[in-house]
Parts: sequence; structure tokens; C-alpha cells
Amino acid sequence: MPRVYEPLTEELLREADELLPTLIRNALIGIYIIQDDLFRYVNPRFAEMFGYAQAEICGRLGPTALIVPEDRCKVSEAISRRIHHGADTAHYTFRGRRKDGSQIELEVFGNRTEFDGRPAIIGMLVDITARGTAERTAREQLHFIGQLIEAIPSPLFFKDEQARYLGCNKAFEAFLGKPREELIGRSVFDISPPELAARYHEADQALFDHPGVQTYEALVSSADGQNRDVIFNKATYFKSDGSLGGLVGVITDITDRKQTEALIWMQANYDPLTGLPNRRLLNDRLAELMKQSHRTHDCVAVMFIDLDRFKEVNDTLGHEAGDRLLVEAARRIVSCVRESDTVARQGGDEFTVLLPGLADEAPIERIAEDIIEALAQPFQLGHDIAYVSASVGITLFPKDAETPADILKNADQAMYHAKDEGRNRFSYFSPRMQEAALQRLQLGKDLRHALDRGQLSLHFQPILRLADGHFHKAEALLRWNLPSRGFVSPAEFVPVAEELGLIDTIGTWVFRQAIDMVARWRATVSPELADSLQITVNASPRQFAKGRSLAVLLDELIERKVPGTCIAIEITEGLLLDEHPSVTAQLARLSAAGIQISIDDFGTGYSAMAYLKRMDIDTLKIDRSFVRDLTTDPSDLAITEAIIAMAHKLDLEVVAEGVESEAQCERLAAAGCDYGQGYLFSPPLPEDAFFDYIARHRP
Repeated sequence: MPRVYEPLTEELLREADELLPTLIRNALIGIYIIQDDLFRYVNPRFAEMFGYAQAEICGRLGPTALIVPEDRCKVSEAISRRIHHGADTAHYTFRGRRKDGSQIELEVFGNRTEFDGRPAIIGMLVDITARGTAERTAREQLHFIGQLIEAIPSPLFFKDEQARYLGCNKAFEAFLGKPREELIGRSVFDISPPELAARYHEADQALFDHPGVQTYEALVSSADGQNRDVIFNKATYFKSDGSLGGLVGVITDITDRKQTEALIWMQANYDPLTGLPNRRLLNDRLAELMKQSHRTHDCVAVMFIDLDRFKEVNDTLGHEAGDRLLVEAARRIVSCVRESDTVARQGGDEFTVLLPGLADEAPIERIAEDIIEALAQPFQLGHDIAYVSASVGITLFPKDAETPADILKNADQAMYHAKDEGRNRFSYFSPRMQEAALQRLQLGKDLRHALDRGQLSLHFQPILRLADGHFHKAEALLRWNLPSRGFVSPAEFVPVAEELGLIDTIGTWVFRQAIDMVARWRATVSPELADSLQITVNASPRQFAKGRSLAVLLDELIERKVPGTCIAIEITEGLLLDEHPSVTAQLARLSAAGIQISIDDFGTGYSAMAYLKRMDIDTLKIDRSFVRDLTTDPSDLAITEAIIAMAHKLDLEVVAEGVESEAQCERLAAAGCDYGQGYLFSPPLPEDAFFDYIARHRP
């Protein structure tokens, strides 16, 4: 049978006389009795709370004496409700005033009772000053934390251990476009698309399984409906008992940064004009293809493409038209290759094509021919039409080289060989090209020191008037005697000088040497004979484009007091097409100084007759290729006669170069040619021998 416990009420009542003194003497709770608006009794702890002795309070002070003025009304009303209005109990807090004037915070538990037949209040008083201070501090800290969370510009959220939202800041509400009331108590499955929610939940669970910190990138659907790139930084927190409380997370929106990084990567790896990979990305892809080739034993074909005569389009139609041509050229090249191939822009008018997996010549050549044919078609540039062609160099990996740099260098050399062979064609790389390139490199090194070492000199080839055989003109021809290999042909070293930017320095030296020779000649003969000699000096188009040697020529003539008529400048036909204001102005300035302008190798280039009329031209020189077969090829004779007749109609004189036989001389004279130059009359001579020749052939 279960034990039955009797009520303890009667027993406690019998022992109350002993329990009550113990309660009254406790050191924690103040006990008081109020009757007739006075404290009839307070225990020692009550008196101690206010800094009084019991005797100073009991029967002497009323409640209001121990209450700060601001709380007296509240306490008086609470007492009145129990004394006069029959309320049995009261529980409230107030601020008490101690004997020394300081304040304490108190909590009251009061009960209505009666003594001597009159109403009274008996109650307990607890000092809660420390607790109140702690609660205020806690509230201030919570308020500060709340303000801090709201002030954080990045979206912030926190969840419980079930990954349900407990709260967030305003930035998180704005980011998702939802008020926090719609988030609290819900999970990611309630607010995110299913595919994203699954990822978020998986990440949260991984963090709960291994508490600590977690950082990862993800896509988040934002308030505008767009997916944003973000970084999640999350960490777990724990309850006071040490159990997992949940997690707090901060979202950093990196969409703009990602877009900027992508833009920077594009700018670093793609050509902004054509949209093709640039040289940097080309090198990366070539290196990767070469690695794959080592594993698969496949070949990689590399094409280097240069647009022939692109500079003429740029100079005549302007850079905007040139840019449009490059964009269209890039599109045409891309259309000729496979999707797996890479077309890159090296810079300027140069393109490179990577063809992985091709070793047979047939498909490589078919692609090269397609590219050449596509680029040979006319380019519609606004209201203008332009024509270019393509020179293509081809090299193979691993057959021709082992490094990306060598592969590209070989393709470049093959492209230049295609140009040398006449342009508008392709050429494969061969070891001979490498040897020629090395020789060209060494030639450039030697040429840089040729002037300082006195290796350059001028020879002079007489030009005779065919009507009477009298000597009136000579052409100054540059010679280079390189000790390691002897005389180097101008056809070999002049292009190198142009590429290295040495042509202006060398041209200036040639002008000065020619003027010096004329000045020395004028000092040894009569004025009549002196004025009859004219030296023709060749000028490179580069000297007209950017050089100072033409200005030096004019300054030297003035300083040496040599008439401009004693000097003639010989230029190529190609320069006539360059109607750049600076070129036209320089030709006009030379003509104004009395310097005659001669067109070299006339008939082998553009032969643009209109330019002869518009520009200050004095002499045409018929190319030796026509003179060579003058007596055996009727076509060459017809062309020569036509050039002479046309020149005379334009009041131009004609010089035929490469005259080597009497028969050629007679045909030229019969056709009315003014002057002849060639080994029939004399080879190029050094200055002393040239002066002797002049002395023997004076009129």
C-alpha cells in the first residue's frame, strides 16, 4: 500500500512561534510592517538596507521617507490599495533613498493584514540594485549589438540548430527583398529556389556536423530576381550549456568584383578591336597544345599571317578604315578554320592560327589557300574599297622546333620568305630560313657599327646624255665593305637598316658625303663646269616618313653654299602613293630648293600616272629589267618607248639604267631617251677614279 502523507499545515502552525524569529533575522530579506502610515516594525536587514538602525525607523518613519521623490506616488498608491481598498497583495519595484542620500533598487512583496483590529501591511523587501545594474548593462549591450548588426552594410543572418532563421539585419532584408517577419522561423527551402536551397542546406549541415567557421562562394537569387555571386562567411555559436545553438552568417556580394575580374581577364587575353585572343593567350594555348601533343603524339601546325600593303590602306584611308579592315580580316580568317582551331591577333596587321592535330600538308595548305583567297577579296570600308593580300608562314610542331618561342619565330620567318617570294602566297619554314635569319641578325649588329668603323663609302656611277655622249650626272651608290665577308650588297643591308631604324642616320651620312664631294669638285673646276654636275642620291621612304636627313640635306646645302641643282633625290614609285601631307610638303620643299626628284625603277610598281602630274617630279628612270631585253623582246621595247613618250609629254626627262651594249644604247637614243647609265659607260667608281672619269669626259 502507498504511504499517505498528512497535511503539514497544523504542524507548521504549531511551530510558527519558532520559525517566525528565524525568518525575521535572515540576512538577505528585509521584513517590515506598515500601519497608520508608519513602519511599526522592520527587521535588522531592512534597517541595514537603508543605512539606519531599527530604532530610527520603527514608529518614527513612514514609507515615503525611504522613497525617492519620483517613485513616492507609485508606492503610496500601492499601499493605499491594500489599506483602504481591500487589495490583498502587491508586487512591484521602486527606488529607495538611503540615510546618506544614495539610491538603491528594491523589489517588494507585500500582503494586507490586521493588527489590533486595524489594517496593516506586512511585506518583504529585496535589494535588486546589482541585478538592476546587470540587467541595464545587458539591455545596453543587446541594444548596441542590435545597432551594430543593423549598421553592417553586408547582409547578415543567424539561424538555430535546425537551420531555421532566427533573425537578420536590414541589409539581408533588402538583399532578398523580404521583411524579416517572413523569414524568422523558416528554412532556405521556404524562401529559395529548390536547386539553390539544397546547396545552402548541405553547407549548413556540414557546418553543424563540424562546428567552426565556413567560407565558400555561391549564387544567391537577389531581390531583383538576378543570381548574384556571393561569398558566405559562417560560424557556429553555442548555448550557455555548451550545446550547439546555431550559426551566424555574413554575405559579401562579389558580383561586381567578378565582372571586373572577368573584364580584366578579357582585356589581358583578348584583342579589344577584333575580339580575338591576343599574344598572351596565344602563347598559353600554344604551350597547352604542345603539352597535349607530347601525350597524344599529334602535330600542331602554326600559321603566321601578315596583310600585304595594309600600311597603305592605313595611310591613305585613315586608321578608322584600317581598323574596320582588320575586324573584317579577322572574321574572314576565323571562317576558314575549324572550331577547335585558334585564331589570334599578334598585333598590327599580323594574325596567328593554331591548327592542332594536323600533320598532312594537304589540309594545312587548303586552309592557307582559303585564307589567302578570302583576304584577297575587296574590303568595303564605308564609301571606299580597299585591296590587300596575305603572306602566310607555316611551321610544324614538333618537327621544326621544341618551344613556343621558336615555333612562333619559325612561322614569322616563313611568312617573311613568302613576302620575299612575291607576297599573296604561303611558305613552309625550313632550316635555311633560320640560317638566313641568323645572318640577317648578325648583319644588323655589324651595321650598327659600320659608320663608326669607317666601313661605309660612296661610289659614283656616271650618267651620260645619249644625244651627244657628254657627262652631266652621276648616281651616288652606297657601298659597305665588311671585313668579315667583303662587300655587302645594298639590296641586302638597306632593308636591314630600315628595319633597325638606322636608315635616317645612314641617309644623313650619305647626303653629307655627296655634298662634300660636290663641294670638292666645285673647288677644282671653273664655275661653268661646277654647275653642270648633278649627283643623284637615293632616299628611302622611311626618311620621308619620320627621318631628319632631308632637313639635314637642305641645311648642308646652305652651309656649304652648294646650289640645290647640284643634287637630285631618287625615290621609289611606292612613295608617290603616300599622299600624306608631310611627304607632299617635303617634296615641295626639295623642289623649291632646286633639288630635282627622280623616280627609280619606273614601270615595275604601281605606275600611277596621275601622281606624276600632281607632285614635283623631274625625271623617270626606266628599270633595267626593260633595258636588258630591249633588243630581243618587242614588248620591252614597246614599254620603253611608251614610257619615254609619256614622260616627254609631261616635260619629264628619262634615264635608262642597266645599259650594257651599244645596241641597247642605239635603241634608247632612237626612242628619244635622254640619259643612259650602265656598265657600257662605266661601273660605279670611288671618288678619285670618278674625278679622273670626269676629267676625261668633259664636254
